[in-house]
Order: sequence, then C-alpha cells, then structure tokens
Amino acid sequence: MAQGHRVENHGYSHSHAFSLFTPARMRADIARAQAVIADASGQAPRFFRPTAGLRNPFLEPVLAGLDLRLASWSRRAYDTRETRPEVIVQRLVRGLRDGDILLLHDGHAARSADGEPVLLHVLPLLARQLAHTGLRSVTLAQALT
Repeated sequence: MAQGHRVENHGYSHSHAFSLFTPARMRADIARAQAVIADASGQAPRFFRPTAGLRNPFLEPVLAGLDLRLASWSRRAYDTRETRPEVIVQRLVRGLRDGDILLLHDGHAARSADGEPVLLHVLPLLARQLAHTGLRSVTLAQALT
C-alpha cells in the first residue's frame, strides 16, 4: 500500500451463489470481508466487486448501506485459465482505452510453464505495454472519483 495499492472488497465467502443470497446474507458476507480487510490493512475498502461479477437487484441497497460502490471491469483476461502471459497481455491491450478497468487474479490464477502464477509474468509485460501506449495504471478511486 506504500506504493499506492489498495485492497478492495470482493466478499468474504467468494461464493459462486452470491447473486442468489438474500439481502441479509449479502450484507453479512460483505461486512465480514470489510472488517477483515480494514483490520489487516488499516483502510476500509471503498469498492466491492461480486464473485464473477454476478449481482441481483438487492446488491445496490446493501452496498449503499455499507458505504461501498460497485466496481466491475471492462476488460477480462481469463487469467484463471490461460497459462501463456503473452496471450493474456494481448487480450488486455487490444483496443485498450483510457478508463478501461482490467480484471486480473492473484488468487486462483492459472500457472505459467514454470509453475508460477501467470500474473507474475503478466504484470511486467503489461506495465511495458502501458508505458509504450502512454497509459498508466491507477486505483479504482483515482479512476472513478
């Protein structure tokens, strides 16, 4: 976080059934993650992204009650399945525009040929591509506020 990174909320359970939760269960799951992240990082998250991006009409009022904003992505890398860093980077940068939000995974990521999480190989390549195009990465707060 000293380098400008932020940890945001993605729910406590990471349940694929999240969009089927009742409002009370949604609130409990999100609030639990909120407390854990705030305790560990010293900063309460300001954004929430549901598992797989799936949501239902109850989510917006729950987020409003927790003072969170919904965050989604505009570019998906499929880095949980793709093992080749160069393919992932090409998928992300093809047609990349200012304001795009990239979805990448540090957990549940595919493994590259050397057995490392593919993200470790993607980030340096992506940073070079961004620098080459004149784009820069920013936090959600910087992009959306």
